[in-house]
Amino acid sequence: MRFLPHPNVLCERGREWISLRLDGELAELAQKMLDSHLARCPDCRAFEVEAAATTRLVRATPLELLAQPISLPRGRRLALSMRRVSAVAASVAAVVVGVGAFLNLPSASSRAAGPPVKIVQSDNSDLTQQKFIRAALLVPVVPESHGPQQV
Repeated sequence: MRFLPHPNVLCERGREWISLRLDGELAELAQKMLDSHLARCPDCRAFEVEAAATTRLVRATPLELLAQPISLPRGRRLALSMRRVSAVAASVAAVVVGVGAFLNLPSASSRAAGPPVKIVQSDNSDLTQQKFIRAALLVPVVPESHGPQQV
């Protein structure tokens, strides 16, 4: 049994791809899939013809200069006072400290007093040893025979 999406889903995707193809932004694989869909779907073929005609018309129409510039109304600004900002910062700090204490996380001072960092030489001798051990482990194993043994 093969899953086929509902035809409306295929048509919606096809129409999105038609728009992308008109803008030159459709990938090659998607173009092949779109061509396959258009070969089977007359509604989407009609949509492609109409969309192409509309696109040509819009692109051919000269730009209009506006007599008055467009201005959007300003949104209401939130007045952030220093008192609110400091209250939020203090709350966040308290939560972080509380969560750290609850989870018993080590503090920065206890991490700094840890063991010294060991510096590893970069002569790759450890890799050579690992290769030797790996090669020894890859020796083929001869299976034991289960028949009678001769002495």
